[in-house]
Amino acid sequence: MKNFLFLLLLSALAVEARPAEPTLLDQKIISLTFNEEYGQAKKICEEQIRLNPGLPKYYYYLINTKILDYYQKVAELDPEKRDEGRKTLNKEIIDYCESVIDKFDESKQNLENKFYLGTIYAYAARIYGIDASWWSAFKSGKKAKSMMEEILKSDPQFYDSYLVLGMIEYYADRMSGVTSFIAGILGLSGDREKGLAHLQIAYEKGKLTFGQSALTLIEVYSSLEGNEYAALPYFESFLTRFPQNKRTLNAYCQVLMNIWDFKKAESLIKNDKQNLIDDFARARFYDAKGDSKLAIQFGESALENEKKLYRGGGVAVRYIIVYNSWLTGDFAKVKKYESSLSARNKEAFENVKKNVGANKWLRELTIQIASDKPVNDIENFTKQRPAFGSANGFEDQFNLLIGMFYFKNSLFDKSEQFFNKALVSNDERDKNTAMKYLIEIYMRNNADKNKVKNLISFIDDSKNSRLTYRSRDLEKKYNL
Repeated sequence: MKNFLFLLLLSALAVEARPAEPTLLDQKIISLTFNEEYGQAKKICEEQIRLNPGLPKYYYYLINTKILDYYQKVAELDPEKRDEGRKTLNKEIIDYCESVIDKFDESKQNLENKFYLGTIYAYAARIYGIDASWWSAFKSGKKAKSMMEEILKSDPQFYDSYLVLGMIEYYADRMSGVTSFIAGILGLSGDREKGLAHLQIAYEKGKLTFGQSALTLIEVYSSLEGNEYAALPYFESFLTRFPQNKRTLNAYCQVLMNIWDFKKAESLIKNDKQNLIDDFARARFYDAKGDSKLAIQFGESALENEKKLYRGGGVAVRYIIVYNSWLTGDFAKVKKYESSLSARNKEAFENVKKNVGANKWLRELTIQIASDKPVNDIENFTKQRPAFGSANGFEDQFNLLIGMFYFKNSLFDKSEQFFNKALVSNDERDKNTAMKYLIEIYMRNNADKNKVKNLISFIDDSKNSRLTYRSRDLEKKYNL
């Protein structure tokens, strides 16, 4: 009998220790939130808060929805009003987080509720950070970290807790200057590798935070690390579960074009029955594919809603319009938009007009690569390469194009040769692109240590923080 009671007790403890899982209602809120149906998600959360004001869960879901909606609202603000608008939205979310935190006594919460409350502290820390209120950010972050550590001490299988721990470890490591100083005072020095490992645990094993974990890893790899290849699986798994998330879908489409996977980008665009892919992505796609008419059409359409474009989107799309109008002989349209080009793009366009033959050859090479032509066809085409001579930047463009083409086809030795040539470019962007790909090549293949050391030296001189952080992986792999 005693053994039977002991087994019952163990069974009860096992049930209590089982990681929390979202209910059907929670799943509905999650689905609405990450499919960008923010209004409906908020409505359900607010109703549940009225019914259960003593539970932090639905405050957590509501704040999560508010923050994702916040990013959308900030992106849609007029550029000249963005800073002011961001501050207003920051204050709104911070005030709400603080009001929620004041409602609850941490000591009276079970593990699941403590998780929701701790994540609200983490949300507050993030918005404080965006607002550059660093002391408040780190204080809230430290509190969130402490709560997640307590949860894992009580239940090592509460894997969702690793999301907050991973974010704090990673972002604290990325701090510099005064922010790093304040973080150090509060004991938040951070560890990039540990942060990435924690985020991966939350992504793979968490039950409550898949959406947040995937989006965080997307941001970390595609933006902060500059490692778009590493971001791809997180884009794809997130969009499989939340296919209506327009913002993430468009970011994914842009990344595919960045890495020259136009075949997948075309599949997204052609199968977009709900018109979720924005006009800027379409303009960029048709420009690379050589369809000037559609590139101009979607480019002009994108400018009609310029405030919704990514930062720099308006600059890029104006050049697409001007360049393709020039190619088609529509000089009235060239005149209409040329004066609004950025200084860099004005210089590039003047260079194009001075070197018509070289430019048209490079454009044809771009079209063939974007059209997924086989290696033999591209190599035969490059035998007809014109002499670029003093054409400013054309040699660099060629080296990067061919380097990316060979990389895409896993011909890393050939790819490396062309990226090494681009390392001495006078253009910082071209040099950064070459360094980024060389990091990827040396991480995928084993290379001579002297080559790796030489690359790390270039990276150090560039003072590019993204590349500097990625170079740590090279140092670890090659024991440098």
